[in-house]
Amino acid sequence: MNWKRTASFTATALLALALYAAWLWQPARQVQRHTAHFLKAVERRNSDKIAAFLADDYSDRWGHDKEFVVRETREVFRHFIFIEIQNDPAEPSFAGSEATLRSPVKISGQGSPIAQYVMEKVNALRTPFFFTWRRGSWKPWDWRLMRIDHSELEIGAERAF
Repeated sequence: MNWKRTASFTATALLALALYAAWLWQPARQVQRHTAHFLKAVERRNSDKIAAFLADDYSDRWGHDKEFVVRETREVFRHFIFIEIQNDPAEPSFAGSEATLRSPVKISGQGSPIAQYVMEKVNALRTPFFFTWRRGSWKPWDWRLMRIDHSELEIGAERAF
């Protein structure tokens, strides 16, 4: 193989890689992927990954902060033998460095009566959840979850469910 053919192949491969990265790193795609990966971390009960997705200044209308969410997520989902979370995200809306994604969420699985209660409560919701993300830096993949909201869901500040 001569050097011109090698150079041509290398240039084509680099161009394909650059085009793929440009496609993958579009803000809307990143927000959708981050939401899916966040929910997968919840589904797998991975507290470290859940914490990594949450912004340090996470807060929600129920008065919860990052520490509370990580702790209570661990507590609630230990009641599940197995869990599956389905979501169907819409296109996110953007305002500056923030993005809000609407997505209905359904939970299925097996577990204790608390797990059954959580599934019933979430699956009875008629409207989608709102996930608000903030871009943390110039890096296209640097998004942190600032807030989760649902207008129908009432949660006490002392316990998640």
